[in-house]
Amino acid sequence: MDISLLYRVLRPDENLIVGILAQAPSSQRTLEEHISNGSRYSSKFISTSKSLEAAISFASMSRNRPVRIVRIDVTELIRSGQCIQIIDLTNPFVVNQHISINNDIARDWVERFQEVVIVGSIPPQCLKLETVVQ
Repeated sequence: MDISLLYRVLRPDENLIVGILAQAPSSQRTLEEHISNGSRYSSKFISTSKSLEAAISFASMSRNRPVRIVRIDVTELIRSGQCIQIIDLTNPFVVNQHISINNDIARDWVERFQEVVIVGSIPPQCLKLETVVQ
């Protein structure tokens, strides 16, 4: 995998000290449902972005202020031994596997925010506060 860093806009209830956990690890929602519905429904997916600029753009849409953005060290995440799956939705072949060709909203979303999704959890040693958007 050619991704070494990812970025995540933290929810207000997420804490760097404990790491990042999916809201519903046993959820049966599909990845397409996760992307299409955003945070309206809990899922087993953790959304991240390949680009800090895209994460800042996403953070600008948040009603909560300030918004924290963390950097995720993917090399450290893989080395941590966590049971994870990384789904790179910036790859058109991967998008076609997970999102129907007719779902323009979800496809636009993943392209616009350079979305990479993690299934599993992200331990605190992989996280560093990157920036705060006021």
